[in-house]
Amino acid sequence: MLELYRPSARASVAVAILIAWTASLGWLGKRQLGKSEESTLSAEATLRLAPATTWYAITAGPVQIGYAGITFDTLSPGYRVTEATAIEMPSASATERVTRRTVAWLAATLELQRMESGLGVGGHHSDWKVEVSGDTVTTRFLSATSRAQGSARFSEAPTAAVAIPYRLALTDGLAPGRTRTIAPIDGWPPSVRVIAVKAEGDSEIRFADSTVATPGGTGRVAVHFDSVRAVSVAVDAATGPVRIWIDRRGVVAGLARPLGVRWVRTDFDLSTTNFRDALPSHVDTIRTALPELGRYAALPVADTGMMTRRFVVSHRDGSAVDDRLLAMLTGGRQQVRGDTIIVQRIGTGHDQRTSDTVPDPMIQEHAGLIVSWEHRLVGGPFTAQRLPALLAAVRAAISIDTSIDAAQDALGTLAVRAGSPDGIARLMVAVLRRAGMPARYVVGVYPRGTALLTHAWVEVWAPQNGGWIGIDPASGNFASTGLIRLAFAGSSRPEEMMMQLANARVDTASAGGLP
Repeated sequence: MLELYRPSARASVAVAILIAWTASLGWLGKRQLGKSEESTLSAEATLRLAPATTWYAITAGPVQIGYAGITFDTLSPGYRVTEATAIEMPSASATERVTRRTVAWLAATLELQRMESGLGVGGHHSDWKVEVSGDTVTTRFLSATSRAQGSARFSEAPTAAVAIPYRLALTDGLAPGRTRTIAPIDGWPPSVRVIAVKAEGDSEIRFADSTVATPGGTGRVAVHFDSVRAVSVAVDAATGPVRIWIDRRGVVAGLARPLGVRWVRTDFDLSTTNFRDALPSHVDTIRTALPELGRYAALPVADTGMMTRRFVVSHRDGSAVDDRLLAMLTGGRQQVRGDTIIVQRIGTGHDQRTSDTVPDPMIQEHAGLIVSWEHRLVGGPFTAQRLPALLAAVRAAISIDTSIDAAQDALGTLAVRAGSPDGIARLMVAVLRRAGMPARYVVGVYPRGTALLTHAWVEVWAPQNGGWIGIDPASGNFASTGLIRLAFAGSSRPEEMMMQLANARVDTASAGGLP
């Protein structure tokens, strides 16, 4: 006769515990899989991020031209990231210091809440303030004689560019080969662009972390070095391509721009104290190391050449640039083949990037003054065939102002009927968008002999004409093929673009129609 097994009380309790344990594991697994990135960031940030300050020497090739520091502070709740830079720019027979200090307040999930950024050039100072409320970004500008304000709504809340390393470190974004898209606020003035971020590989960064004074008291020397494993990350940023080395805690271990500066992590005294103390004797070295920058708008006659041009780019000592970063400049009218940038009259590729035509707080196309002005200028259906007439009308109505306090936003430029090349370009973008033409603001450089002339202009998407068309509203012409686009955000002022061009050498391989 069969007897059914009857478990003891102890066995029954054990089975119940096993079932409960299995169910708990399943619940935890389901909860983890369903965890959003925001909750992951909040939990991981609390465990892994700690207050710290990291210092860097800013170099142009082998020559130090300034210094930088990034400070991460914990708040209750949230975080604060402060990025400060100072570089020396050639000025007359000496150098002039250009400083910037950007402070970003982040939520517990590292989302941007507000940001303030101040720029100092000589005795002039100006400030930008950014506030984020849901999907709306409001930007305010203030200087001694100029004011600007604008708002824009985005499909998702943007993050701060300074928060990108921490976000990548806390969400497995540093896994080699992984590519992500992020929408940060970046540039000066700040704007938003969806960008690609790709983790490429591990490397070891060695840096000095303590110093002692030299016997003669003439400076300080390193006495101890540390090293950190960092991942090289290529960023297709709105302000131009950049490579960042990020450690597993989200700390920036180094930074490099293909034609510009490099940030080298080191001790505070080596990056800052030594540089300040030795600066008087290094002025000539710094001036020689940096390229001659000027304003394209200062040319007496604008270049109107439309022939395809090729430019060979390298570092100032002739060494090769980072070709993977340089390749990010491909798009629109430009192609990049190795170390050569090719600029054509029209971009024939199918590379329309809606992320480059997103709203911008400083392109206030919905402002009443701009709406009524566009109605008077356009007054009906608009096509690319009407661009010459529109360019002529804008050039006749708006004067170029190259002073340091010139209007940089669309509304301010229209209000005073004068603006910087940046402000005029933003105004043209606003008018074109009101007329139904996708358009984007761009900044770049015009090589002229040994000088690099900085400028801002506009690219318009006109598929019926073959693709992207470049127009230069500051000169009232189509944009010359001598203009090389470097970024979709920021300022074209030379002191602003030195970070991108400090180690640039641009040789014209072929050209036509030069003034």
